Amino acid sequence: MEQIVKSLKPMALAVAAAVVFVLGTAFLIASDATLTPSSLGASSDLAQPGRWLQFLAAAAALAAVCTAGWDLILRSEWAGGLEIAAAALGTLLITVGLLAAAASNGSSSAGPVTVAVGIGIWALLVLSRAARTSLAEKGTAQAARPLQSELWLATAVGLFVLAIGYGLTAAANSQGPAIVAGLLEAIGVATLAGSVAAARSHGWLRAHPVSAVLAGLLLLAVSFLAAAIVAGLGRGTLSAQGVGLGIVAAIELAAFVVLGLAAWTRVRELYA
Repeated sequence: MEQIVKSLKPMALAVAAAVVFVLGTAFLIASDATLTPSSLGASSDLAQPGRWLQFLAAAAALAAVCTAGWDLILRSEWAGGLEIAAAALGTLLITVGLLAAAASNGSSSAGPVTVAVGIGIWALLVLSRAARTSLAEKGTAQAARPLQSELWLATAVGLFVLAIGYGLTAAANSQGPAIVAGLLEAIGVATLAGSVAAARSHGWLRAHPVSAVLAGLLLLAVSFLAAAIVAGLGRGTLSAQGVGLGIVAAIELAAFVVLGLAAWTRVRELYA
């Protein structure tokens, strides 16, 4: 991640990924808004391009990771290259999972599970960073709390919880799993936001886009919490279900707009 946010080309690709994902989410909002018993076909037709656009966004994110890795290889930084190779594998699985969802018109249960495994690989990568940082901090005079290793560990835990929650969306047709999935996803992303906030308060994150990243993560956590609430309220009529899902998607769209703006701010800083 450090190599990605410090390089212009990967960050530009990240901005492109955010823009495409926002467009895909807009199609899903339109699909939810037209969800009525008499317009099931139209709603499905709007949702399908939204899923394909989200897959393309993941592909752009994968290109960003691979571009950063290629830069490391060209500089013969093999340790960093191996680390980013693991990140590329996780991102590839997320991309494949979204591809499965798009190809099956959202009916594939393998798609969410594959995405969850990809997020889990990112969590393992962060966990390894926490372990290495903890070893480096031993025997030093550092007394600041929390230690950087603790924040890395909290980030890894947040990603693991997010992965479990996303995997449970494969059974989201049942009310119980849908509620648990939304709650776990909200807790996972909120944990990530807490780590970012703590790192900023200790001066370990000083870039200008950090506040926007924090706001985007909080909005994303709210969207997952809203999804759990909508699932808990029950299915109801198709129109009511569409309104609830549309609100969830709208909050998610706002989250990725904010994250995209943060990425664009970083691109401008790197270009300058």
